[in-house]
Amino acid sequence: MLSLRLIPLVLCALFLSACARSPVVQLYDGPAKSDSQVLTVRVPSEIEVFTINGKEVDGVNTFFATDFKELKLTPGRYEILAYYKELWQLDADNHDIVKTNPANFIVDGKAGEKWQLDYDKPANVEEARALEDAFTGQAINTTTGEKVAATESNLILKRGFLAPITGEEVSTAASESVAPQQAAAPAPATSASAPATQAAPAPATAGSYLDTLKAQWKQATPEERREFLQWIAE
Repeated sequence: MLSLRLIPLVLCALFLSACARSPVVQLYDGPAKSDSQVLTVRVPSEIEVFTINGKEVDGVNTFFATDFKELKLTPGRYEILAYYKELWQLDADNHDIVKTNPANFIVDGKAGEKWQLDYDKPANVEEARALEDAFTGQAINTTTGEKVAATESNLILKRGFLAPITGEEVSTAASESVAPQQAAAPAPATSASAPATQAAPAPATAGSYLDTLKAQWKQATPEERREFLQWIAE
């Protein structure tokens, strides 16, 4: 269970959703191709991808302004290890983050096809908690209507690691994008000639900082609060 007392730790998270992002995630090398040339896999926002073909993929679980994200892949067969994660509001001050063990979704698609990861959405937090050890679903080819049931992974998700049902931790492959991303340019060095007498800004007092956080929380939309609480629970 999550308390609002944690909010002062990360004020900046409230502003993450202010930046509109495209829900399209390109996972192949080179320039963007038309949908007729690639395989599209739509993933609901409540589903987080842990690995694709055994590799962790950067940028797949970014928060978007939509209730889904679209993965653009080269045609072929993919094993997508994914789990359910959602924030449930219990009352005005308390929330609960429900995270399940992963299921293995199989997608074997051709160029131009569109698939969707699907699952039975829980109606309340009790139903969501029941999924923690028994999450499943299916991959649906929305072009042909084909449905492929997800298989149990027999793994549990714990603090960024996958472990078998025996509880022994097993490290996954190092984080790697399906389509390697260009390394970011190094930040420019700080000028050594900056005046040494320049005064640093005075830090805000604890009281004023907390008041600011409370005000920001009241002004945040339900979606911003949801994203914020999910972020600090990771």
